[in-house]
Amino acid sequence: MSFFKKLLLSNQLVKHDGRPLWKYFLTDEEVDELIKVLQYSKPLTIDAKDAALYYAQWWKKKYHGGKPSKKEIFDSIGGNIRFIFDANEFYKIAVKGAKALRFRWITKQNTLYFRTLLLQGGLPLAHIAENQGYYQDFLMAVLEEQPESIEDFMFKPHIIDLLPKSSQNDVIYESCFEIVRSILNKENEFDDLLASDEVLTTITNQLKNRERTLVRKQRISKPKNYWLLKFNEDKKAISLRLGLADKYTPESLANILGFEPNDNEYQFYLNDSLICIFRKVGSGRYFKTDRFQYQNQEWDVESNFPVAYVLREGEKIEVADFIQTMPNLNEPSLWAKYSDTEWRLIKGNGTTNKEAALLFPKEWKSELPTLEISIYEEVMSWFPFEGQATISKGYESRKYLSAVNSFDWTIVSQKPAWILNAIMAVVQKKPMVYVYDENDNRLSIDRFKVWVKKHNSNNSWQELTQLVYMPSGCLDLKIEKDGLIAYDTFYNIGNLQVNYSNKAIDKATLQLRNRGSFEFKLDASQILDIENHADSYSLKVKTEFSKIPNKIKGFLGERGQKKLYFDLSSPFVGMAITDKDGKIISEHKPICITDLYGLRILSTPNKDTILSIKNRLKPGVKITKEIKETAQPLISFKEDITRLYYLADAMEYRNKVCLELIEGSRSKSYEISNFNNFLNIDGQLESKVHLENFDEDLELFAIPLNVSSENIQPLPLLKEGMYFKIPETELTKQFIIISSSENEGVQLMPRFVNTDIDFEGSDKNIRIDHYHAQLSQSKFTDEIWLQLLSYFDICLEYDLPFSTFDQLRAISISSLVAARAFFFLGVNQYDPDTHIQKVIPEMEMDLGFCFHWVKKKDWEYALNEIVELTNIQNFPNILKLLTSYLAELGLDELLQYLNGSQIENQNILYGDVRDLRARLGERVLRELPHNSPNITNEYGISIKDHLPVKLLLKAPIAVAESIKDIQKEYPIWAGDEYRDSIRRNIQYSQYLNPDFYNRVILQVLKNK
Repeated sequence: MSFFKKLLLSNQLVKHDGRPLWKYFLTDEEVDELIKVLQYSKPLTIDAKDAALYYAQWWKKKYHGGKPSKKEIFDSIGGNIRFIFDANEFYKIAVKGAKALRFRWITKQNTLYFRTLLLQGGLPLAHIAENQGYYQDFLMAVLEEQPESIEDFMFKPHIIDLLPKSSQNDVIYESCFEIVRSILNKENEFDDLLASDEVLTTITNQLKNRERTLVRKQRISKPKNYWLLKFNEDKKAISLRLGLADKYTPESLANILGFEPNDNEYQFYLNDSLICIFRKVGSGRYFKTDRFQYQNQEWDVESNFPVAYVLREGEKIEVADFIQTMPNLNEPSLWAKYSDTEWRLIKGNGTTNKEAALLFPKEWKSELPTLEISIYEEVMSWFPFEGQATISKGYESRKYLSAVNSFDWTIVSQKPAWILNAIMAVVQKKPMVYVYDENDNRLSIDRFKVWVKKHNSNNSWQELTQLVYMPSGCLDLKIEKDGLIAYDTFYNIGNLQVNYSNKAIDKATLQLRNRGSFEFKLDASQILDIENHADSYSLKVKTEFSKIPNKIKGFLGERGQKKLYFDLSSPFVGMAITDKDGKIISEHKPICITDLYGLRILSTPNKDTILSIKNRLKPGVKITKEIKETAQPLISFKEDITRLYYLADAMEYRNKVCLELIEGSRSKSYEISNFNNFLNIDGQLESKVHLENFDEDLELFAIPLNVSSENIQPLPLLKEGMYFKIPETELTKQFIIISSSENEGVQLMPRFVNTDIDFEGSDKNIRIDHYHAQLSQSKFTDEIWLQLLSYFDICLEYDLPFSTFDQLRAISISSLVAARAFFFLGVNQYDPDTHIQKVIPEMEMDLGFCFHWVKKKDWEYALNEIVELTNIQNFPNILKLLTSYLAELGLDELLQYLNGSQIENQNILYGDVRDLRARLGERVLRELPHNSPNITNEYGISIKDHLPVKLLLKAPIAVAESIKDIQKEYPIWAGDEYRDSIRRNIQYSQYLNPDFYNRVILQVLKNK
């Protein structure tokens, strides 16, 4: 038996309950026992959960400073394991164990597996005990800062330098940040950990006492993005890190986006890659950052400033100045030490960090010896320093300072629409320059001075405020604040304009106006021909490559002067879908939902391009969107596509979503599947299966069916040639075969397999009804509910549709079982916010029902039952599941009804329905599904006067009648396939206008 299984037994647990691993409170003797188990582990016997547990315990009890590494952790185990695995293999086993335990991964631009494994240990107690004074001062300083992310303090030397040098790393910052945040938010998540150590208890009491007297600061949010230069053994590389916080207030998000965020969500893109979605949470007090996988972007030397934008109701809104500095190997640059092997690019000539370095071209000279390094095929000088450093080129010299109060600035962009991005800030007249102090406070203009002059000229500096005439071309900018000087460059293009004509999918003509003395050049390419006559440029795409340029590189500038290199926005318009390289996607090419990243919809301006989305098997519900941009990422419609995919059985291989692009009488059609690989089960009776697509290298697992909950564990399939061998077990002969969630871009459709020739299966609906009856008649401690939880956990771990397992399908059959499942699954989630905000909505879409339809009396029964199971002290947390869920829907008043309180809600008037019809438009009204639920009363809403929107009126009335338990003859629960379609139509009506849907529900509930 593995150590982790023994640990569960000693804690009277059947399975891991989602707690962080530090909450098991292992003694030193137990840690020694864990080490002995690992020392003699072998590939077939090692429990991956033991490896994950050791990472956490090493951090908690054995970390003594320095940057933690996989090798250091692995070497600390000793024993025979050193001859069986290496450090990286052991790390991968630990990650696998962490996934089996469903860790909540720390995500920034990518998933931080290593950091998450360590922080499951909580705080490095041994190291803190050895350095109590340092940590006490550091945690107090972080508390005073009131951070929203580690970036709010990790670049401030007066805070970081309070720690010993050996503790200055991201993992320490993250663990301390979590403790401080829990104290600031008055949460008790870490109380047990903090109370487990005498030193920590002392520090914590001081922190909590100080928190009570803190005056909360209004943080000014600026994008905390930065470039890191990493010195690897084999190469040196520069990459971009995005410093987005986990959540923002509406005011702080407005500081980043540049406008008031009044909508419920904003999709944020960088160079057409979806970075995150800012989602309004609950009553709108803050926006949560829902990150997507975006790897650290390595600088490609030739790239211009990345383009950042959000999509709001289908329209792009550029987020100006999101990335405010770029590496430049042609100019000297200042770097501050970030870690032992990494340096952060500093904008300007001074940094608050004590340790700094200069990177500069060979033509610049220093009086002191420098190192010579090679980076991106350039030989550069590298000069680490503390205090002051001066370099010169000819008559020009520049001074750089460390350990000073630095400042930041923004040259407000005036970039015209025809420039996609450029290598420096672009203006068309006198620039506006904003200057910020080291705390990101914008300074008044009397606190600094700004001068400009022609780039690399002998002209004298002219103060910007006194400047009457702004020269065109490249200009140098000098900013002085408190004796510290910084330099920058920008480009004034004046009144230069680019006008397009004759735009099509394969050709375009552009005309320059007001070019003046500028040279202007566009670069032809393998797929693009360019002809130039005076100020006219003819662009022609070589159609034989079936590719459309996403952008066109070019430059402009005065002769003999520094040029502005830029990307011209693609002028090619027409109806198509292209991939990230511009290749046109054929209508016959199958698209998987995992392929949406990088795909773009192209459209023709002023052609009223429409995207129509429907399910091939359930075409009655259709979503139509107007394409407002000439190029829009297809990923922006992922939630709509997913919603319609779930209209039909997720386990039906014919289930596909159809996309149709329409411009007038022309249209193009595409099909999207949720899966791009399928299992051939012809050899299942011989216990072998194979993939339809042999080229994919997938890791497959068998999920046992018809077994007890303790035996519901993924069993790996061994590959034998082209086949996968189904594991033999006495427990069962029936399985669901799935693939690992680690196979990026590849999604296997789950498949039922049976290895017993005598097995006789039953009808799907009979099975679901059977499971529903068991759930109805059983207690939460009974086996059927434990099985339900096990399959639910597997769906989350392996990113499976919830409808993969019939036990989960069964919870949608009745109001009471749904209410009980809501609380039972909820109390077993360690991250209730993610559960409510992401998991529940997806489950509702998949299974075709909504929890807010539950009857009032069933909520009361289920709440009492779960409180009885978990202890009355947990009542506030249990009730919070329901209040958070209803708040997410904007149905806070429904809780008042459930509590027996009176609802205050404005009645629906004739004008409200008329406004609803106008907002939806004729196109949407024509495509509304015909089938609507039966209701017993119209509750003052004249449906016969508004027949085109009868579904949008009757659907919320039916929901309210379900809550009040009025409709007995035609309930919206259970029933046949027709009733299922009614439920889907109700969900669609909520999707079309959730505010109106909520108002109707509340009006009915208010009616006695």
